[in-house]
Amino acid sequence: MFALIFRFSAGRYHATPWGRSVNEGDVAWPPEPWRILRALIATWWRKGDRERWSEEDLAALIDALAENVPVYHLPQSAIHAHTRHYMPSPIKTTLVFDAFVHLADDAEIVVAWPNVTLSQSLFALAADLADGLGYLGRAESWVNCETRAEWNVADANCIPDGMDGSEGDPVRLIAPRSSADYANERLRCLTVFEERERELAASSGKKRPTTKAVETAQAKAFGPTLPAKLVDALTLDTSDYQRFGWSRPPASRDLVYLRRPLTPTTRARRRTTAAQDDSARYTVARFVLAGRPRPRIEDTVKIGELMRLAALAQFGWTTDKATGRRRPRAPSVISGRDAEGRPLREPEHRHAFWLPEDADTDGEIDHVVIYAEAGFDREVRRKLDLLTKLWVASPERLSADDEIDLTMEARQEWRLALEGFGRPKDFCKSSRLLGLSKGWESVTPFLAAGHLKAGGYPAEILRLLARRRMLGTSNSTEVGIEVLGERSIRGNARRPIHFHRFRSRGGEKQADTLGTFLRLNFSEPVEGPLALGYGCHFGLGLFSAEM
Repeated sequence: MFALIFRFSAGRYHATPWGRSVNEGDVAWPPEPWRILRALIATWWRKGDRERWSEEDLAALIDALAENVPVYHLPQSAIHAHTRHYMPSPIKTTLVFDAFVHLADDAEIVVAWPNVTLSQSLFALAADLADGLGYLGRAESWVNCETRAEWNVADANCIPDGMDGSEGDPVRLIAPRSSADYANERLRCLTVFEERERELAASSGKKRPTTKAVETAQAKAFGPTLPAKLVDALTLDTSDYQRFGWSRPPASRDLVYLRRPLTPTTRARRRTTAAQDDSARYTVARFVLAGRPRPRIEDTVKIGELMRLAALAQFGWTTDKATGRRRPRAPSVISGRDAEGRPLREPEHRHAFWLPEDADTDGEIDHVVIYAEAGFDREVRRKLDLLTKLWVASPERLSADDEIDLTMEARQEWRLALEGFGRPKDFCKSSRLLGLSKGWESVTPFLAAGHLKAGGYPAEILRLLARRRMLGTSNSTEVGIEVLGERSIRGNARRPIHFHRFRSRGGEKQADTLGTFLRLNFSEPVEGPLALGYGCHFGLGLFSAEM
């Protein structure tokens, strides 16, 4: 038994079936064996450990998987959706459909080969390649993949037509031939071509062509499309086959599977009143962050600052004529500044918090939450929806106005996908930052916004909570505060000193440079997000709900 488990971090799988146009709006579902094996090969060429595994090892793995037919377990909820956009052209704009399968956050796709048993070395190779997969299908189909040596075949719900228990709608998938079958097909193609060349020479009265002449003609007619090895045939680009007149790869075959039909997209009802578009309904925007390596949770404040800068860039900049400095055109809810460019001093902190999140608690940032109590209006939501990546340029390309930490390595880049807009309760099941709980524990160090007063950190927390109107005479909620010395990350004990605890812009006073971890126990459930103290708008002083 050998199985691959796929999880799509953005909840979308984009792939166009072989021989179909993207504007037909169809999706290759489930992922075809041909596409999966090609993805493993591409990963070996781009990221593989060539010193540990040779090209012969890769060929042996591909031959073993191509020899057998896989079965699938597909998620119950899979929605066939699409977007439409116009491609700009100086002559005519072209409408393009982008079809995809929308999947739930926790959806898994299992592709299993029941009759394949890999050696320890080949299984290790497959596991390394699976871990290196960044996407499957088109580049926006971000994926995490893992291998398993055991899986219950009875759970398969998409199997080849004719196999016991098969039922559902038929769908045609492209798969690689077995190594022996491909060798026979390759020999047949070359033999047919050779016989045709000799027949043409005989009918025209020319000399019988020599073997070398036939081989030269074969090389010209087929180019690189008939390599000796199956693994090399799967490595070729689609354009190679099309350039030499193939309607489909000679190393491929068709398989018919039976699957449950995809759920069609329901048409959304248009909002008809201004009240329905009330920005108060949207105080949270949550993004998935992907890329390898993902940033560490210790670098939370750096990613928070990058996220703010990326959002400001969507609104553009203006230059102050008096000072010559750039100022963002973004509204105050995003920029955190008033009309004169001065930082907002509102005690309620109603403008945006940029909160990186480690949702799976593996020590790496995988989401970013933007929260603003003032809410996001339609224009702000439209701009935030355009955020697709975060990056740090080379240090020599940055200026002091960019407010970026210049100590970060040159040209790091991560992709972003908007998970959705809403209120904290809409995300509380998947985000501990937005949970509802009596117990809250530090994710990042809490730093006092000024010099610590009498009573230390507990007194500082009480003062800030009262200022946020979470405690006080009009509120019966009480809180117990416990100071923690450290927290565990990736199995290691980490203290506040291990975290980046400073804003990148210079000249800002910071009385407390050490910080501490805390646990807050409220007498009544409190809704997140909860971020307090210095740098709280960028992820310092961040707490997560104990669920």
